[in-house]
Amino acid sequence: MKYSKKGFLALGAMSALALLAGCAGAQGAGPAQTAEPGDGFDWSAVEPVELTASSVFPLGNTSQVMETEWMAAITEATEGKVTFDYYGGGVLHPVTEAISALNSGLTDVTFVNNGYFADQLPVSNWDDAVMQTAVSDFGYPNMNIAGIGQQVVHHSSPDSAARAEMTAAGFIPILPMLSGPQGLHCSEPFQSPADLKGRTVRIPYPIAQEELESLGMTGMFLPPNEVYEALQRGVIDCALNATTNILAGGLLEVSPWVAFPNTAPSPGANIAISTSAWDELIPEIQQVMLDTRHEPFERFARDTLDGYAEIVVAAEDAGGGIIDAAELNPAIAQYWAGRPSLGKTAPDGVTDPEAEIARTNAIAEAWWDFTVDELGVPADSDDTVEVLSLGADVIDGATWKAWTEAIVNSLGAE
Repeated sequence: MKYSKKGFLALGAMSALALLAGCAGAQGAGPAQTAEPGDGFDWSAVEPVELTASSVFPLGNTSQVMETEWMAAITEATEGKVTFDYYGGGVLHPVTEAISALNSGLTDVTFVNNGYFADQLPVSNWDDAVMQTAVSDFGYPNMNIAGIGQQVVHHSSPDSAARAEMTAAGFIPILPMLSGPQGLHCSEPFQSPADLKGRTVRIPYPIAQEELESLGMTGMFLPPNEVYEALQRGVIDCALNATTNILAGGLLEVSPWVAFPNTAPSPGANIAISTSAWDELIPEIQQVMLDTRHEPFERFARDTLDGYAEIVVAAEDAGGGIIDAAELNPAIAQYWAGRPSLGKTAPDGVTDPEAEIARTNAIAEAWWDFTVDELGVPADSDDTVEVLSLGADVIDGATWKAWTEAIVNSLGAE
């Protein structure tokens, strides 16, 4: 990060005091910040800041779009005082080296998937499993409406057990993401677990491996930008990915048969800022970085749903199609029914597992009730394929604004 300490002096003693208060509250990048610059804040007195930002995702991926829109909004809100040196497509560092890239200063903002760092982030990975369990039966499309809202509030709460661990590891989740159900896409058609038995599948996180192995598959971890070549060369037969990754990565060209079984959503996926970079920012910039997230969150949710509608046509155009997952779901349900109690498997660092589980469930239930009862999101369809074509129009534009406002107000947080 490029930053001149002269900027602090220009703001005077009051800002210096606010900075100390802001850094004390910085660990969670949550909603409770000390400075609220507002429209009348004098940005001319602030020293310019340039942050390095990177992304593993290709151009047009919903996560990539959300990140770049958020960065543009920050630059506009700070009157050009905060800018970004952006590297897309995984060119700056591998996704598996995200934490070291943040800690070394190679980048200030990047994508971090907790599941790639199970040894470094045991509490966060347990916390992700708790979240996945809380929303695993939300189904489509509510996984991408109530589920995303739950994820944002969950990671913005100062009570999260994972927050201190992530901050100590060198990063703060600032743009949490979630999508589901994930797309299981293969080079050859399939219908039942018997068809999938023995096939090698790319998995993105631990629970996905267990879910897909319940179908008789063999899981293999691969970062997103290596999936196309692995499918093309026959190193893997199938992959599990978010719909947007399938589309933006051109993966239907080599795996056009897609199902959406009742797998858990993608957890612990965040655009994160390094702890050191965050702590060096004045509170006014911190606040802008938080306030400018909300419209990009809405864009992410809407684009995600539109991706599900797009893939129906795109899979057929690629010579494949959407496969009904009805014969796959019973094995996955059996896996979930047999999972050990999360309360009994919490790692060291979680002092009150049951309280953590209760808090996560309360946020999830609040979002489910809100989206079903107040936003009118369909909740009873057993056929994912039937509702895929609705896209973001599953709720109208005015209702989307109510959804965004619920995120602003941290719906479900105590």
